[in-house]
Amino acid sequence: MERLKSHRDFVAVLKKRRKVSSRDIVAHYVMRDDMSVCHSPNEDRNASLGCIATGFGNSNPAALCDTYVHSQKSEDAKRLGLAVSKSVGKAVVRNKVKRRLRVIARECESLLPVGCDVILRAKPTAAQSSFDSLYQQIEKLFGKISVVLQSAQGCELHEDNQ
Repeated sequence: MERLKSHRDFVAVLKKRRKVSSRDIVAHYVMRDDMSVCHSPNEDRNASLGCIATGFGNSNPAALCDTYVHSQKSEDAKRLGLAVSKSVGKAVVRNKVKRRLRVIARECESLLPVGCDVILRAKPTAAQSSFDSLYQQIEKLFGKISVVLQSAQGCELHEDNQ
């Protein structure tokens, strides 16, 4: 599972306002096809071509192909972002919660559809929750997300057939 890193990606997911929640965690999610801000594979390719044409950057054509293939793979990847605010606790506690969420999300990744971006936001009570409790909550959240997104895709496919 890849990470959501840029502010633009976080904002794009949060703009959709689709979320499911449990006692200690809120999950914001979106399918990457639905996002208004999307990164096309050609965006990275064109940037690399510009570097080759101007003489700056890597002029190795094989590196260009690697960049293009990597961006195609990242289009299909499931991405995870974490939001753990200071209300959860001090830095040591927040980092512990983030580590737990990352491990659990990696184990439950198979429940999510391909091309899904998820932001897990920890509530202040997440710091006192056990690993097993967080695991069960994330498993249920990912299951809910999967059901909602698959039913939405089913509606789109049904509309296309008519």
